[in-house]
Amino acid sequence: MTPAQSELVKAHKRGDRAALARVADRMGLVRLSEAIASSDPAVGEAALSAAPLARGGLLLIGAATEQIATSDWGRAAAAAGALGALLDGSLPSGIEEWDVPADVVARACASLRALAWRSNAALPTRLAALDAVAAAAPTCGAGADLAPLARDNVPAMRRAAMMVAASGPGPDREALLRDAIADNDRAVSTAGTAAACRAEGRTRPGGKMDPPSEQALAAARVQATAPTTPPEDAVDMLDCLAASGSAQDKALLEELQRRPPSPLRDRAVELGVRPPGPAAPGKP
Repeated sequence: MTPAQSELVKAHKRGDRAALARVADRMGLVRLSEAIASSDPAVGEAALSAAPLARGGLLLIGAATEQIATSDWGRAAAAAGALGALLDGSLPSGIEEWDVPADVVARACASLRALAWRSNAALPTRLAALDAVAAAAPTCGAGADLAPLARDNVPAMRRAAMMVAASGPGPDREALLRDAIADNDRAVSTAGTAAACRAEGRTRPGGKMDPPSEQALAAARVQATAPTTPPEDAVDMLDCLAASGSAQDKALLEELQRRPPSPLRDRAVELGVRPPGPAAPGKP
């Protein structure tokens, strides 16, 4: 391990992104690419974590893609994370500015999907691939093609795949959300409700809001304030309540606004200043 690689590993272990970026820039893209391919797992994973932070890191997309097919699941997960960050569209014109070949980008996008499909891969690695597909959507497109994974036997895979596949338009989207909301695993069900509320409780131009489906609204009423609901899911469910236009849901939002500060309370306050939406069919 060279001195620079040693510094890279130490910064990675500390989670010091600023130090990672400094070491990566000092090493340069050629040496960083070599570190990504290192036979030392610690060096490889540290270099992958540094790639999105390096100046010109987009030129390391190919090097990171090469690590996706490995049977070292930790390194494959690190490579997926690197690609998700490199392809997340945070620099909209970056790929063109750095002249990254289109086939390199296409291969990276395909590799993330392939890793998510690898049934022999470790579960955390497949979940990392799904997270990366979601992050890379601005460059690689939405993950509607991963919808079949939302029927996996493992609840964590169902949850992650549903969130990716339902994040954009697709022929299976409504069915995915219905199945997820009705899932007997609580984590899958709350994620499905949250995803449905993000989509159905959206605001149209002029401040008008679409009424949510009865299934999503009923689930949101029960799950939004349940102590077992993950906070990030509960926050999104409030969009369903705000969009319903019913006195029952308005009262619940007002009650949440009076609670001690929290992400749920803050979102209720935000929604409280929005124009009321039309009542859902059959609702007062």
